[in-house]
Amino acid sequence: VKTFGVWQKPPNWPDDTPWRVPREQVDGVVDRVLAEYRPVAFVADPGSGFDESDGERYWDGYIDAWAQRYGRRLKL
Repeated sequence: VKTFGVWQKPPNWPDDTPWRVPREQVDGVVDRVLAEYRPVAFVADPGSGFDESDGERYWDGYIDAWAQRYGRRLKL
């Protein structure tokens, strides 16, 4: 098992300012890693947050896109 990124709220982030993991950055890391390596599995732990702009779950669109792009290559 190898970790290629961890996204956490920065220390001293103002309590009254919402913080979200930058999805585009994570998507770029996923693309890079799956281009450079031959993983047998890919797991996402999306949490339970919702996108404030459309009310959808924050990660669902990305997880669906990753499954479409890479699902056939993976064993698990």
